[in-house]
Amino acid sequence: MTTLQTFIHLTSAESRKLSGRALLWAEAGIFALLVAGLHLALIAALAAPQQQGLPPEAIAALKASLRWPQGFLGGLAFVGGSGLGGLFVVVLAAALSGQEYTWRTVHLWLSRGVGRGAYLLSKVVVLSAALLLLALTAFLAGAAATGAYTLHASGSLPWHALPWGKAAVGVLAATLSLAPYAALALLTAILTRSTLAAVGFGVGYNLLVENMAAKVLMLASPQAARITRYLPAMLGQSLLQGVAPGTEVSVGVTGQSGATALLSPAAAALLLAAYTLAALAIAWWAFRRQDISA
Repeated sequence: MTTLQTFIHLTSAESRKLSGRALLWAEAGIFALLVAGLHLALIAALAAPQQQGLPPEAIAALKASLRWPQGFLGGLAFVGGSGLGGLFVVVLAAALSGQEYTWRTVHLWLSRGVGRGAYLLSKVVVLSAALLLLALTAFLAGAAATGAYTLHASGSLPWHALPWGKAAVGVLAATLSLAPYAALALLTAILTRSTLAAVGFGVGYNLLVENMAAKVLMLASPQAARITRYLPAMLGQSLLQGVAPGTEVSVGVTGQSGATALLSPAAAALLLAAYTLAALAIAWWAFRRQDISA
């Protein structure tokens, strides 16, 4: 077979293998339930007799943000490093890559003459499709929850006013916001040949660096807080704020300068792509020099 035919065959095999794993569908199902559940919990809280002293205009604005068309893209707010998506992606990418060493699937493919480049590229393609599935799952779960609330509140759904174009762009942007975490997990799995190590490192980065360390920088000074704009989680928020307004999570910083300004969507997209490509390049460099027979 030619190199292209080998790559297509390998990608098809990897796709069937991933789609046959319970992990992918379990993550998608849990993700959907969490996104829908969090929306419904917020809706229930706003419907309570006492809304913790919020002014009526604030309550009205929150309710409007949970109804179509404004709330149509709300599920995308849960995608990315600062949301649930980053953790799900780390586990999925680590399992997809690390278990191949334990099962000796890597050894099997390479012993059959499959090139290392084709093997790694097929992993990236299949993993990208999985990221798209998770982003689409979050969007659909959020849209279903807010759609049900809209139907209950107004008795009809404003199909004509829905931003379908922004929804498509938003799902793609959400997928890109997940890419650095998947690439980092893939790189760690290749370097350590361990699913557990890749999961531990990825989750540790998410919790310690992007959450705890970022909060410390934000509290330190306005100048230090600006550094957090270049973390993947904040870049994801910058990207989603631009392509799907209303999906961003508040990241206000108390300080002399007020809230930390996010980067432009274009700059955020470029940096997210650069981080992803850098991690994949290192993974490729390490994989080429790896002694698979060990």
